[in-house]
Amino acid sequence: MENKRWQKQFAEAAQPHIDRCGVPGVYVGLNKDGQSIYRHGFGYRDKEKQWEITPDTVMGVASITKSFTCAAIMQLQEAGKLRVHDPVLTYLPEFRTPDQACTEKMTLHHFMTHTSGLPLLPTDYLAIKGLPDGNIEDGDHPIHKQIKKEDQKWVHTYEDFMEVIKRTDFQLVGQPGARFNYSNDAYSLLGAIIERVSGKTYETYVKEHILQPAGMQNSSFDLQDLQHYKEVTTIYRLKNEAGGMEVYPEPKWEEGPVVLASGHLNSTVNDMLRYAELYRTGGVVDKERILSNESVAQMTHPHVQMGYGQYYGYGLIITPNYYGATKLEHSGGLKGVASQLVMIPERGITGIAMANLAETPIIELLNYAVHSLENRPAASPSVPFPAECSVNEAQLRQYTGTYRAGANHDRQVMMEQGALVLDLGGNKVPLRPIGDDYFVMKLDEEEQAIRFQRDESGNVSGFSAGVLYLVKLADESVNDGKEV
Repeated sequence: MENKRWQKQFAEAAQPHIDRCGVPGVYVGLNKDGQSIYRHGFGYRDKEKQWEITPDTVMGVASITKSFTCAAIMQLQEAGKLRVHDPVLTYLPEFRTPDQACTEKMTLHHFMTHTSGLPLLPTDYLAIKGLPDGNIEDGDHPIHKQIKKEDQKWVHTYEDFMEVIKRTDFQLVGQPGARFNYSNDAYSLLGAIIERVSGKTYETYVKEHILQPAGMQNSSFDLQDLQHYKEVTTIYRLKNEAGGMEVYPEPKWEEGPVVLASGHLNSTVNDMLRYAELYRTGGVVDKERILSNESVAQMTHPHVQMGYGQYYGYGLIITPNYYGATKLEHSGGLKGVASQLVMIPERGITGIAMANLAETPIIELLNYAVHSLENRPAASPSVPFPAECSVNEAQLRQYTGTYRAGANHDRQVMMEQGALVLDLGGNKVPLRPIGDDYFVMKLDEEEQAIRFQRDESGNVSGFSAGVLYLVKLADESVNDGKEV
């Protein structure tokens, strides 16, 4: 009876979000102490054919792949073949950035914690086939602002990938180790390091040393393998139509040989819950030791602060004080993919949610399930924020200006009616101050903290929002401090 109560609470909270975003199929699975306590699918793996989604439906996990990449690095460290604090150039001597003095300081640890200083780059457009906005023939495409036409070529190898980065016009967001800024490129290059050190392709190494030992029989990087699985999702996209939003099937999955390590594993709910055991048990899945306790501890250590109460380890986000326990998690999103993995080791809880539409509010859905399981209101915050503090208008104005994360990715912070707002492309979101350069904004149903950062002189130099760091531009002509 108790199980039915929390499951009913979760379903009542989740269903409106699922209906509103129009996701064809989403599946949620929860384990307690390694045993299944919840398996439920909403919708279909193929809406047109009315094929139900199940815990054995193969779907993408996107950036959850990053924890697999870090687990592989830790295995190679255990084998004495590398160290996480080794310079990247030890293994990738041809790697270049506009500031080679900084490049020489970059370590594997910096790549694994997103603290290398690499900004958001357009290199994916040359490395991934099937990107939703991958038509680089358009003269307004962001890639043209940073990569010359003659340097734009399809990337087949890690060497090609590093050559494209070398020829890309960008500035580092800071010294290695200085600040967190999510970098898919850094993780793609970790794949190159795994390949060079192990002598095997990235996907072969992960298959032999993680997937097979963990019993993940329906997991693979190779899109050709999809035809051999019993259940594979159709992926879907969302487009604006005159009558509203339309969800439609997309035949082409994203693929790219050099970006596998940053987010291109395909798996199932059941397989991913087997994988999650690795972090619940300290490195063991079904009596098979995949990582040492020490390696798991290193992966789950809060190495760098991301935002209020949240940190990044190695391929995992850590909330050290999650209602009295430690929460480990990571989300993922690609075309036709939305995923969220959660582990609360002290309580024996592991969970995964996977969907076949990128716009699915997947983080909120799995949060609702965990909160319901633990007898909290489903919509409880992931990180409880303090009450709003008092900040005078003069202090608020120091945060106004234009901030940039990459080409065509500018955001403006401005004053409106004595309050601070963030303009997200026409959607102005109020920023509620909670102290020490921290503000909270509400996106959909989830509150998220943003953290303004300062330079050595104490001036605001940028802000972190989620996984991105945006640099404040010197030209503030867009907002000169006057009321908007």
